[in-house]
Amino acid sequence: MLKRFKGEFFTVPNLLSYARIILIPFIVWTYYLKMKYLSASLIVLSGLTDCIDGYIARHYELITDFGKIIDPIADKLTQITVVACLAYNYPLMLILVGVLIFKELFVGLMGYLVLKATDVVDGSKWYGKMATILFYLIIVLLLVIPMTVKTANLLILCCLCAMVLSLVLYTARYAMILSEMHKKSDKNRG
Repeated sequence: MLKRFKGEFFTVPNLLSYARIILIPFIVWTYYLKMKYLSASLIVLSGLTDCIDGYIARHYELITDFGKIIDPIADKLTQITVVACLAYNYPLMLILVGVLIFKELFVGLMGYLVLKATDVVDGSKWYGKMATILFYLIIVLLLVIPMTVKTANLLILCCLCAMVLSLVLYTARYAMILSEMHKKSDKNRG
């Protein structure tokens, strides 16, 4: 399997994804030391590197199959870590952690099935990106703006809705791709 990605591990976009993974312990450390502005800054930096790596990959034609895998892994590890940290202050975040983990495992499994069926790594779509942007915005707001629990819960629910919508749309997309592959295979046998 690794031979498939030969030469793809050290592109600039993939190095930026690795940087996001390296930032995770620093985000946790600053959060637990109650350095909320530094923690928020690190989260924003992580989000910016995500945008920058995507821009570089598209603009300089550095999109790789490995990048399509490592980029969302870096995003999801960061998101799960941040949500787990915030669950201490906002218990509704525990539901968000559960939904986020379920969504990522399910979409990852569906993506793997599509990869096996088509030999194509299907990259992220607008609804996944929208959910990620909303997630980062809400997390930063929860970190730096004092608010009531009711307001925080409303923001968390907005994030939950975006994640569920993303899950539904990815599921529909992957189901359609797999259905088309089965139809083609049935047609070829018949």
